[in-house]
Amino acid sequence: MIDLGWLRDLVHVQPAWLVFGVVTVAFAGIYFSSAALTWWLTRRLLPARGIGRIIDQRALRPGQIADEVRRSLVSVLVFAAYGVVTVFADRAGVVEIRWWETPGRFALDLLLLTIWNEVHFYGCHRLLHTKWFYRHVHVAHHRSLVATPFSTYSFHWFEATLLSSVMILLLLVYDLGIGAVLVFPLISLALNSIGHMNYAVFPQRPVNALLAGCRRHALHHSRNVGNFGFYLPWLDRWLGTRVPGVDPQAPLPPEPAKDHA
Repeated sequence: MIDLGWLRDLVHVQPAWLVFGVVTVAFAGIYFSSAALTWWLTRRLLPARGIGRIIDQRALRPGQIADEVRRSLVSVLVFAAYGVVTVFADRAGVVEIRWWETPGRFALDLLLLTIWNEVHFYGCHRLLHTKWFYRHVHVAHHRSLVATPFSTYSFHWFEATLLSSVMILLLLVYDLGIGAVLVFPLISLALNSIGHMNYAVFPQRPVNALLAGCRRHALHHSRNVGNFGFYLPWLDRWLGTRVPGVDPQAPLPPEPAKDHA
């Protein structure tokens, strides 16, 4: 067992503004590094080596990436605010973070977070595609008709607030370890960047294969309906929201917007 009580003692005495600042820098760092790395891989390295292909080959709208970055910075501030809430909730005993780790508990925590994240994201995403929430909130994310790695955090502030509640809600019923609390955001952002990279590394695989999350999400952005899961294909399959019958290896033609009822 690894005892990290010293880290708890260090964090718990820090003022809210410092916790907010540190978490802001951390989320901004992983956002920009992940987006830039994914962009370089899918627009430079992999194409140069003949690996995979761009899924939706339509041009980005003018100023799209700059708009995505601006919205993402707002989301980063929302995520940082949740970090402050989590630290002070643990300090007050409202939630309990385990400040020790074992390999088994760490693996279990990551598994539970992965499953819960899929369920939480699917439910939030379906809500965001109802008529009112789509028109007033989620439309900001769908301004990126063609997804890019920089659109990963490109949300309306309310959507960012809704989606980033995933960890604090689980902490209300389960005592996550500090290792998982720190590591899972990296895993989540990596998978989210893959989902938005608009690049099929394995274009020969079926669109609903486990490693085809980017193709499923490219369909979601293009068709503006269905494929509500975070990365895994199963909830859409089980709940009848899979987008069927489209091969996104070719450029995806635009369709009229659906009524989000």
